[in-house]
Amino acid sequence: MTDAPHPGAGQGSGPAPAPGSPGGVLGDPRVPGYRSDLLDSLVRVMGLWTSGDFLAAVAAREGIDLDSPAVVVLTVVWREGPRRPSAIAEHLSTGPSNVSKILRRLDAAGLTERREDPDDARAARVHLTEAGAQVARTFVAAGDRLVDELLDGWAPEDRQAFADLMRRFERASEGFLERT
Repeated sequence: MTDAPHPGAGQGSGPAPAPGSPGGVLGDPRVPGYRSDLLDSLVRVMGLWTSGDFLAAVAAREGIDLDSPAVVVLTVVWREGPRRPSAIAEHLSTGPSNVSKILRRLDAAGLTERREDPDDARAARVHLTEAGAQVARTFVAAGDRLVDELLDGWAPEDRQAFADLMRRFERASEGFLERT
């Protein structure tokens, strides 16, 4: 991968869409507008890994019978601890009513429960039940196995270099947020 502009791309313009295509050159899966192959790949990978179809496919492989928003809520609460529904909605960039619907399904399935917020008796925090924590652990382990599967055939030093560079990019991205 290079960070050079795509052939024929103008400054920030990306490849010209082919007639009748939804955005890129016919048969070209790149995201129109990005000159950087790295940014293009990051956007595509993030889009894939966070898409409902992708999350549902990973969950289905593990026998988890939940829709992707419910799986995301479980993993967020598992990783970050009990949260108010409003904090979950903010994390997911969605509205409180959508999170309420997801939480009702998870509560009914016995995977989450709401408990009084120790900082504010008027509010509640979402907690995982043991069954909910088990589903979250299963899903996270499935992600680890999927990464191993996708990197199958990579040399150990390539895997380590990829992980090191991703962590470095992650730290730089966090630094950007801290500076703003």
